[in-house]
Amino acid sequence: MLKSRSALENYRAQPGVDGANGNRALRLGEVTDTRLVQIGIYPGGTTRVAAAVLPILGGPLPDSTVCAAVTVDHRIMRIASDQYWVVGGDSGLEKQLRSAIPTDAGCVTSLDAARTRLLLEGRAVRALLGRLAPIDLDPLVFPVNAFAQTGIHHVPVLILRSSEDRYELFALRTFAASTWDVLLDAARLFGYDIVLPEKIT
Repeated sequence: MLKSRSALENYRAQPGVDGANGNRALRLGEVTDTRLVQIGIYPGGTTRVAAAVLPILGGPLPDSTVCAAVTVDHRIMRIASDQYWVVGGDSGLEKQLRSAIPTDAGCVTSLDAARTRLLLEGRAVRALLGRLAPIDLDPLVFPVNAFAQTGIHHVPVLILRSSEDRYELFALRTFAASTWDVLLDAARLFGYDIVLPEKIT
């Protein structure tokens, strides 16, 4: 199988920048080889789809539309009343879900090549995102595993808080480069280092 190139392959090999105070308070990068699968549920199919995916995902589909459910291998986000994103798992996840879900109850779509997953972390990450996205990132409102669908510079993104000072942005692949440029421009104030994909953990 051919592996698609990263949308940022020609953009991410850039040097870091010192901030206004001479420090670098941010790390920016890309998480490659992301497994991202969307589950769609047809009217009346919720119960059957939920039962079908439970043993595969290792946990139930979440009710919350603002906090991801976390299992051993997956993060599951309810992005609409009838749609879920599953992040993580092995390369056979899409096939497993497609085989398990009755075709008249739901559908499965791979978004691996349709989204670019950006990494933002460091002590200034909330200040950076607060300049770009119109959402409340206060830890009491936006805890670890919270997510929100919003926009950055007129481009739709999904922001996930994956740990205390780490956020991940899922951007449309076609707008990944422009979103990356916006992030770098806003991050100059705080200073940043670029993290190469193979060094991201």
